[in-house]
Amino acid sequence: MDNREWMYTGHSSQGQVSNEWINKTDDFLERAFGEAGKGASKIFCPCSKCANRKRQTKKFMGQHLWKNRFTPDYTRWVYHGEADRMREEVVRQRIEDYDANARVANMLDDFHGAQFPEGSTEEEPEETAKAFYDMFSSAQKPLHCKTTVSQLDAIGRIIALKSQFSLSRDAYDGVLTVIGSLLLEGHILPKSMYESQKLLRALKMPYEQIHACPKGCVLFRKEHAEAKYCPKCKSSRFMEVDSGDGQKR
Repeated sequence: MDNREWMYTGHSSQGQVSNEWINKTDDFLERAFGEAGKGASKIFCPCSKCANRKRQTKKFMGQHLWKNRFTPDYTRWVYHGEADRMREEVVRQRIEDYDANARVANMLDDFHGAQFPEGSTEEEPEETAKAFYDMFSSAQKPLHCKTTVSQLDAIGRIIALKSQFSLSRDAYDGVLTVIGSLLLEGHILPKSMYESQKLLRALKMPYEQIHACPKGCVLFRKEHAEAKYCPKCKSSRFMEVDSGDGQKR
């Protein structure tokens, strides 16, 4: 994604704007209305007053941006044609690095396709879809001011480790506590498994742990959901311990 610091550094609080801000804001307007299609006379305005909640014409949007500046932290243009590209660049290339979470990217594709079919750009998004993008945009915010790693990215990585090494909930919470203590003050890394799951559920990305054969033969799901031993290599699904009476449990 292009460096978009110009959106905020090019417009001072005194109302002075740089040539770069003017040129790139014009390009933004052309691109945004182009992505919306020929029939779209109004689209969501990203000025700090409208905050992507009110639609404006191209003329009024330009005036709003000049007067009110861009809404804070809107460097990923979710409401202006970049929803698909954002998922591909930010989510897919991160999460697909981990097999346990690869299905998340496909879930996002399915959700977007169901809520925003082709040709529906001008229609007002359903409330559930609007809430999805609001939360998704929030989740993409950096963990703190000195990193480009997002909250969603961090959760995906840590949950992948939890699955890979079969960490308990307490261990997961402990990892978050240690990492959080090393981050800059004001970071937004969740503090617990509960907070992580709450965010993922809001994003329509439920987290599910599935047992696997210790040798990697099968997953204990579907027809093997209740099995205690691997149907191929006969390895125990659970750790076996000596109960003291000569029996293993």
